[in-house]
Amino acid sequence: MRLNWIDALKGIGIMLVVLGHHSLPAALDTYIFSFHMPLFFFISGFLFDFGKYSKSGANFVKGKFRSLLLPYFFFAFLTCLFYCLLDTVYQPKVTNIEFCEDNALYRIYSILYALGPLISYNPPLWFLPCLFVTELLFYGFAKKYYLEPKKLVFWLIVIGILGYLYAMYVPFRLLWNADVALTAVVFYGAGNLFRKFLSLEGKSRSGSILESDSRFIQSIFGHNNIFNGFLILLNILYIGYLFGFPTTEIMNMNILEYGNFFSYYFLAFSGTFAFVYLFKQIGSSRILEYYGRNSIIVLALHFPIKDILTKLAVLTFGLDIEHLSYNAPFALILTALNLLLMVPIIILINNYFPFLLGKKRSCLS
Repeated sequence: MRLNWIDALKGIGIMLVVLGHHSLPAALDTYIFSFHMPLFFFISGFLFDFGKYSKSGANFVKGKFRSLLLPYFFFAFLTCLFYCLLDTVYQPKVTNIEFCEDNALYRIYSILYALGPLISYNPPLWFLPCLFVTELLFYGFAKKYYLEPKKLVFWLIVIGILGYLYAMYVPFRLLWNADVALTAVVFYGAGNLFRKFLSLEGKSRSGSILESDSRFIQSIFGHNNIFNGFLILLNILYIGYLFGFPTTEIMNMNILEYGNFFSYYFLAFSGTFAFVYLFKQIGSSRILEYYGRNSIIVLALHFPIKDILTKLAVLTFGLDIEHLSYNAPFALILTALNLLLMVPIIILINNYFPFLLGKKRSCLS
């Protein structure tokens, strides 16, 4: 059963991802990056149904490989081919795209290793292999501690600390962003615990007796509307603070930049839960749900479309791209155009090329 508010939440999340990849004023950029990827890991954890795969780890791995890694490799190779062909056509014998300067073997290595900085032509794709590793990591914890939330929370805290220390002190990156997964699994686990909380909340209202572990979960998430309103106010104040006192501190999971340990997790969770509770109240939005249901396509293709739109703006209107950098209205216009252009692509992929998403059947069958 689909939850409309979750689809809408994914929709606003992917829109923030698209907006965040344009040149925004430092305040907006810092705010968006403080929580938009943690929000996606949280949603993914919320959607994880352990009971469906509890008896077969092999089926779980197979399903996640099909739904995450296959789309990653398809879109990574397709967009790589697109950029290199575009580069060849634009100025023959002159290489303008840095990634295309490398030899073919190194390009293949970069795609297989799947780090955002390596696949510089389409860095947002880092999320898909990272989510795959995150899901496997959480599944391992769930196999042992799914019915013991106190122990699960303890190990999520431990692994979150290890992930932060890794980012601070280890100079090399891990395959498929497994180093990022050490941090991402904290948000993924929180999302899955929140799923349990909503289930327990329903049982509590129906008169079921809650056990101590169930009460522990409710103690984490069971806040009243005043607290939820405080979270939203806190985010508004944080944006205001950033406009008044711009910061150079970077928070970007893709490149293992977390800033201060406590402020990173505090800002990530406060932003995530502000939007979660807000959208639980708002409910559905057809436009947001549409983009939420098709978030993988938007994630995979918005970066090339952004580059095309930016280049067209420069060539058609003679705009100086440096003067348009950090310009919020320009970024919003390009984001809206990007999302509009995505609609026919979404229809095309869903109806005729569903295998790009790891799906077996087309919507027309």
